[in-house]
Amino acid sequence: MPRIIVIGSVNHDRIWQLDAPLVPGARIQFSSQTTRLGGGAYYTGRQLLELGADVALVSRLMLDAQGQAALQSLVAAGFDTKHIAMAPGETAPLEILLEPNGERTIIAPAGRSQPLKTAAQLSGAGVYINALALDAGLVEQIDAQPLVVSQFPLRPATPRPADYVISSRDDVPDDLTLAWQRAGQIAGSRLKMLILTDGTRPITLFDGLKSVEIEPAAKVDTANTIGAGDRFAGSFLFALVEGRTPAAAAREASRITAEWLRRRGD
Repeated sequence: MPRIIVIGSVNHDRIWQLDAPLVPGARIQFSSQTTRLGGGAYYTGRQLLELGADVALVSRLMLDAQGQAALQSLVAAGFDTKHIAMAPGETAPLEILLEPNGERTIIAPAGRSQPLKTAAQLSGAGVYINALALDAGLVEQIDAQPLVVSQFPLRPATPRPADYVISSRDDVPDDLTLAWQRAGQIAGSRLKMLILTDGTRPITLFDGLKSVEIEPAAKVDTANTIGAGDRFAGSFLFALVEGRTPAAAAREASRITAEWLRRRGD
């Protein structure tokens, strides 16, 4: 059972299923509203647990009733939670407006996120990072790990040593060389490959010189892909830890994510 360290957010997602697309000035109804645990670290960690990994979360929760309940849920799910900081304050849900066609709008509380950190020693077969702000001590510990995969930050973020950077094709420049340069600014000299998913279109693997396209798994008919990218990242990292090549890992991650979306749609 490989030990994987997952660094990022565990949110309370409040998902509003809209009956029509968002239009400026329109009056829009919703058919359902649910609140559940979510966030990049949560979805990635759940996928890794299902694949058989021992998962330690580095995250932050609030000390209110919602935060305490979330912590107990994570423990019950099988996560190692000793690196989760409990901070004073109230839990603010992440509002997600989900349109009928699957497009989503995320409304997050304002304010600058505090750097994630841990006082305990980290050790694992791999690390996944989906966080903007990281404490200097945490970055130092990450650099000591044998394999690091990072999500491509969409906003200014703490540089972190990473071997692989994952992103949606929509979130990086069309010019692969420019995208590689930006990934290098985040990941530093350890960067080996940029992994770009693109929905039902081919997955692109780019090493700074040449690109390889991987055909994704068959399309799953669903209007809710929340968490799919995080699930892909977890499956990709697990396959690398098992010794698969990046191309084989991308194929396996695509297959596993498609199966998860199909199960969730049943």
